[in-house]
Amino acid sequence: MLSQFGALTVAQEAQFGELPWDFVALVFLRLPVDARLRAREVSRCWRALLNEPRFWTVLDFSPGSGVVARLTRALLFAAGERGRRHLHTLDVTGAKYLPAEPLVQFAAVHGQSLRSVTAPEWPPLSANYVTHLCRSAPLCTLRCRVECTFAEAVPLLRCEAPCALLHVVRLLVHGFCNNRQEVRDFAAALPSHSGKIKILDVSSDDVTNDALQNGAVADALVRGIAEAGVSDVSFSFCRFTPASLPRLARLLNAGCMHSFGISDNGDWQPVFEAGPELTTFCHALRSSTLQKLVLAEVELWQDLAASGELLAALVNHPTLKELSLPDFVGATDDTRRAAGKQLAPFVTHSSALQKLDLTWNQIGEAGLAPIFEALHFSSTFKELIVDHEDISHEFARDVILPAVRANTSLRRLNFRYYDEYYDEKLLPELVEAHIIVAARTQPDDGATDAA
Repeated sequence: MLSQFGALTVAQEAQFGELPWDFVALVFLRLPVDARLRAREVSRCWRALLNEPRFWTVLDFSPGSGVVARLTRALLFAAGERGRRHLHTLDVTGAKYLPAEPLVQFAAVHGQSLRSVTAPEWPPLSANYVTHLCRSAPLCTLRCRVECTFAEAVPLLRCEAPCALLHVVRLLVHGFCNNRQEVRDFAAALPSHSGKIKILDVSSDDVTNDALQNGAVADALVRGIAEAGVSDVSFSFCRFTPASLPRLARLLNAGCMHSFGISDNGDWQPVFEAGPELTTFCHALRSSTLQKLVLAEVELWQDLAASGELLAALVNHPTLKELSLPDFVGATDDTRRAAGKQLAPFVTHSSALQKLDLTWNQIGEAGLAPIFEALHFSSTFKELIVDHEDISHEFARDVILPAVRANTSLRRLNFRYYDEYYDEKLLPELVEAHIIVAARTQPDDGATDAA
């Protein structure tokens, strides 16, 4: 083992007691990168042993790597310098924020030996940075998240030179601005990256954009997404209308979708209206394998008949775990009460559903009452977010607290109310509700933050 690591000259001077040398080397190999760097400072012998480049062929900064130090440019380059010309694997997915520039500079230094790089979760790389990385490390498989325009995405998806080994894991694409041909080109390129893209976020830069209202363009995009097998798709500012629902239903029917979202429709027009288009979409929802659905600011509650049909299709869905509906309910108590009655069955009847997010709904006490009454009868529901609601002491005392005490499955509860803007404090009753829920949570669940 020592001859493999070129450390025989150090063996006579090092002091490791009775431990076999090969065992010592294996221990060093299993240390997290930051701990391995610190170990070099223990003694001259340790430094000599750990200067061997083969200890640094893999730099693992992933979430499960055990690295506790914040990943900075200095730490990245210090570890890289130890393995110069031998480094073949870099994983920096555990970095909370690592700008693209250091990563590009690192690839320029170590590109000839690198064979695998997994970029950070955030920020996503631009198309230019992806090209620079691929050019600097031509034999390296690059797995990354990318944010770019539709036009910039096409050569990346097709893995054109120098991006032959590129794997785009998450793609945030924007900027088609009524250019229908760009969308068609993008849709045609998507299947070239089949099986690689897990998350696709589609956004228009222009709220007046109507490219996806064109039937042929929308059909091409839906077909491309389905053929690429993308499992997590969200649309923002795409100006969907009720006429778009059958196409979105075809996307759900493709069978690969686990998460789907429509956010910020942009023109304050409802996406869902009662009619055959909605019925088609609801049928697709029932038969889908969705685990998460997000409908944000789509004017869901403008048509209570439509919202009722849509939500009824989701109640007791066998795979849906998370439902997020950040959307203003309405100004009247009748509308709020009706919305609350439509949402209450999710708490009592949906055994798979674990999270209901009603952020910014302003559903009021009239709408919250049916939901909290339903909590008395739930044994599987885990997370409820109802922040930014105006709640009275009486309602908190007489409705919320009894429901929280009676329910034993709830593990996270959020009642924030504008506190980050106006420094307003939660009512004592709501603080108590948070404490009750947090007490049920094991420390490693991370849910005690809600209090």
